[in-house]
Amino acid sequence: MLPTESMTLAEKFEYRPGLERVQGLCDILGNPEEELRFIHIAGTNGKGSTACMIASVLGSAGIRTGQFSSPAVCGPEDQFRINGQMITRREYNDLKERVNRADEALIAATGEGATPFERECATAFLFFAENHCGAVVLECGMGGRDDATNVAKDKICCVITSVSYDHMQYLGSTLGEIASAKAGIITSDCPVIALDTRAQVTSAIRRRCEETGSMLYTVDPSEIVCEDIFPEGEKVSFGRFADVTVGMSGYFQAENAALAMQALAVMADDHLIEGHEITDENIAEGLAKARWPYRFERISTYPLIYVDGAHNEDAAEKLKRTIEDRLAGYDIALVMGMFSDKEYEKVVRTLVPLADTVFTVETPGNERALPAKKLAECAQKYCQDVRACESIKEAADLAVGFSRSAGRKSAVIACGSLSYLDEFRKSL
Repeated sequence: MLPTESMTLAEKFEYRPGLERVQGLCDILGNPEEELRFIHIAGTNGKGSTACMIASVLGSAGIRTGQFSSPAVCGPEDQFRINGQMITRREYNDLKERVNRADEALIAATGEGATPFERECATAFLFFAENHCGAVVLECGMGGRDDATNVAKDKICCVITSVSYDHMQYLGSTLGEIASAKAGIITSDCPVIALDTRAQVTSAIRRRCEETGSMLYTVDPSEIVCEDIFPEGEKVSFGRFADVTVGMSGYFQAENAALAMQALAVMADDHLIEGHEITDENIAEGLAKARWPYRFERISTYPLIYVDGAHNEDAAEKLKRTIEDRLAGYDIALVMGMFSDKEYEKVVRTLVPLADTVFTVETPGNERALPAKKLAECAQKYCQDVRACESIKEAADLAVGFSRSAGRKSAVIACGSLSYLDEFRKSL
């Protein structure tokens, strides 16, 4: 069955490399993935935001656009969207039952069933095919070459966002190895748009493009101009696009927007989606409307509260720069929750020195969650005022109390694992 609330985290995030199970599942379901065309997105950070931007623009161009993302943050339905609208609970349950039955048939035939993520992918393919999507923006779960999403065959283009250290036990110990795994989504003669920040990463992507005969378009961050336009988001200029408003905050969104702009320009100029014209006006309109939760998202103005799912060193560095640029002179309260299998010490070392006070939390019932006390002990190396909270609600209340006592020049930033941010938001 698909992930449920009673499923353990070990079961829900089970990872088994290889495409044979998900391909077998799709075969039983009638190969819905073969009825679709995909914009396939891999990377370590920025996949969801970039996918959201591209999907928003395609929708503005009148294209019925599916978007599959992971992990689910606000319930299982938020992984499956068509033109920004989530799947209904009824349709999700119906599709889930069909995928469950197909998985039972797979077990009967092969002795091995699909993983939860593989079943989610099959559900997405069914949903988008039966709703006649003209394009699907497909976000990898982890890696690329062996990721379940890589059963997608007809790719309009591939996009590779920022690549950094994460999931090393599966993808490799060097940036080159990790990038090679992610570049495995690149198929024959498929345009590739990639962020050009690290030589090892770009070399691995370029090598894969040469092997497959695919054209590589790189985005150099030094050529991106970004201006904060709080609270609307960012104003980004890149290539032929000048002063385009992006409806998401954080300087790091400029890189994601530039990737999206480049990908969309390639799709538009080369007429890669038949029957549809993508204009520069569509691109500007779609980027302005794009919204993606928990990426330096402002959820309150008074007091000023942001939530951000920075859970690895690269994302923490980008959040740090955003705080230093956008909240200079502010008193900062950090609420932090992390997974024990992440490089939490590096995230703490990067972000905690910016804070006046820190409240640590542990996501309840989460087997991967780092205990709040252990996270607090780590944070105390860099900040004198650190408190391990008994609950997420306690942390939310204390952070709001800090902000009110500190005055107007204060901000609360809840960051780290995405797993607790929805509950934090509801606690407010």
